[in-house]
Amino acid sequence: MVLPMIAAIMTSCSGDNLEAEIVSSDRLAAGTRMDVSGEASTNNVIPVEANCPWTVTTDVDWITITQPSAGRGNGSQSVVFDVSASTSPSIQTGTITIKTGSGIERIVTINQRPGTIVILPTPASLFFTCEGGNQTLLVTGNSQWTATSSVDWLKIDDEKSVDKEGVQRLTIHANESSLSDAIIGSIILTDKDNKIAPVTVKVEVGGRTPVLVVTPANEVDAAGGPAIFGVKSNFNWEATVTALNPAGSGKWALFPNQLLQFNGAPSGEPMDVELMLEPNPSFEERLVTVTLVTKSSFGGIAQQNVNIMQHGSSIPVVYLPHTTNVAMNEATLTFSATSASLPITECGLLYSIEPGQVAQGSRVVGTIDGEEAMATMKNLQAGTTYYVRAYATNAVGTSYSEVMSFRTRLTPGRSDNQTP
Repeated sequence: MVLPMIAAIMTSCSGDNLEAEIVSSDRLAAGTRMDVSGEASTNNVIPVEANCPWTVTTDVDWITITQPSAGRGNGSQSVVFDVSASTSPSIQTGTITIKTGSGIERIVTINQRPGTIVILPTPASLFFTCEGGNQTLLVTGNSQWTATSSVDWLKIDDEKSVDKEGVQRLTIHANESSLSDAIIGSIILTDKDNKIAPVTVKVEVGGRTPVLVVTPANEVDAAGGPAIFGVKSNFNWEATVTALNPAGSGKWALFPNQLLQFNGAPSGEPMDVELMLEPNPSFEERLVTVTLVTKSSFGGIAQQNVNIMQHGSSIPVVYLPHTTNVAMNEATLTFSATSASLPITECGLLYSIEPGQVAQGSRVVGTIDGEEAMATMKNLQAGTTYYVRAYATNAVGTSYSEVMSFRTRLTPGRSDNQTP
């Protein structure tokens, strides 16, 4: 009983940064942490002490175990691994797990430093109204950097030199501007060792004269969807649907939340505005007009119109049907039907034993899957020629294929029910 106790004591004290555990007679010891550079490296070694078989795995793709994938219990051994170059702006962490069959587990944490110097500001630019004020700039970096202002009306209220990894918060203050036009400055983020070019954050303070810049909207097809246009202004603005042509077709163009008006805030860059258009159920193009207005709190107004065109719809295109099964008293025909704008709501066959009476003949509704449709005609006369054309309908109207003909069987075949 004394020998196992001595072994346990010796194991717990063996080596720096090693952990060991006695479970039955199995023993496993390995380091708990390793730091590697951000560059690609090979033949990194983790010493392992064990007296039983073990396996090794990793949980990240930038670590590759080169040898061995499993080890035997024969004393001192090594796990050898490679790491890929880091593309992360901060330290990234992975693990290597060494485990025995009896459940002893050692997890080694691998910390990899960033491979390249990164200084990343969020947002990439700042905009203030002419009243100025404070805004927050978040900077993600993995080296020591400094922040400076390019103009005297723009100030950084926090520390200007940072030697920490991760995200740092700067408060940027812009003075009030009494000018009619916008003024522009910048915050310059510089790496201490000049390993990368300085990163510039554009800062704009709007003028007191209202400015409204609108980018054109995209055209919308007949199936409907979003019309998107950009709006840039230095004061609060409104976008309102002011005209629908044709006017009598209802509210077919709406902003989010089913409204005819959208309110926007001042921004240094164009803001995308989305207007949703319903499907157009007519052949004719239709037009929606959006009026945008911004007003300066110091007096003055700017206004622009955006015209958005939606294409007209078309009826489906229907192709000549062909028979897939013909019996004495029924027949199944398939055909193709496409609709470039609106979905097909119904399709089927019109048929008659008189070639000139197909349009006034019998109708059978079919099914459609994608562009392929199928319909079955029943209660037919045996040994009779039928004239058929396919049809398809959408919200605009109905279209028809050319007329084809086929003859039902005169005697029972494989597809007929031969039991009366």
